[in-house]
Amino acid sequence: MALPTLSAPEFITAVPSTGEEIKYRPFLVKEEKILLMALEGNDQDEITNAILKILGNCIISDIDINTLATFDVEYLFLKLRGKSVGEVIELKVGHSNPDNACTHRTEIDINIDAIEVVGEISDGKIQIDDNIGVKVRFAGMTDIKQIDTDSTSDLFKLISNCIEFVYDDENVYGDFTVKEMEKWLEQLSSEQFSKITTFFNESPKLQHKVAWKCPECGKEDELILEGLAAFFT
Repeated sequence: MALPTLSAPEFITAVPSTGEEIKYRPFLVKEEKILLMALEGNDQDEITNAILKILGNCIISDIDINTLATFDVEYLFLKLRGKSVGEVIELKVGHSNPDNACTHRTEIDINIDAIEVVGEISDGKIQIDDNIGVKVRFAGMTDIKQIDTDSTSDLFKLISNCIEFVYDDENVYGDFTVKEMEKWLEQLSSEQFSKITTFFNESPKLQHKVAWKCPECGKEDELILEGLAAFFT
């Protein structure tokens, strides 16, 4: 006789970049195993792949995980973690001021519901000059893991991948290869190219400010945590 099937509760949240509501379930032991194995390997690509796989398994709504912005993925994974393990994250933080001789690490609790995506979520349209503009999407984890962020050529590739179309007063141009877009970007002035890089540099982030009083030295301190990794340190 087959074992009985267990049902999992369903929850609703919104994708930060679009506001679209999605349904998801908590991750199960099989998904937790995927994450723990990736964390044990301490390989960033494996951890990224694990997060994407777990989201893909647990999000019930029809949505392409690979098209989500990085901050979408981080936010949704935190929500998922909250419903699966617990809504309070326990961290140990040290003083933010390097001049402080106190090395004590203070234990603090962070409620996942208090962690937000901070920054302007624009429509991605950037006016290059009076006539020509580009439509850019936010970079996703799949885009980031394929590049070396310290490489200029990889930066061009990332931006080229994220440009959806070019437009002017009369036409929309969306039929181009990544190489063709890279060559087009090379024709921009530094000022024009800076408008595009600013979009990526100022993309929204998962962020939360914590404040505490050190029980060892008695000094008050605060720290801004950014990105998913900061909440699991």
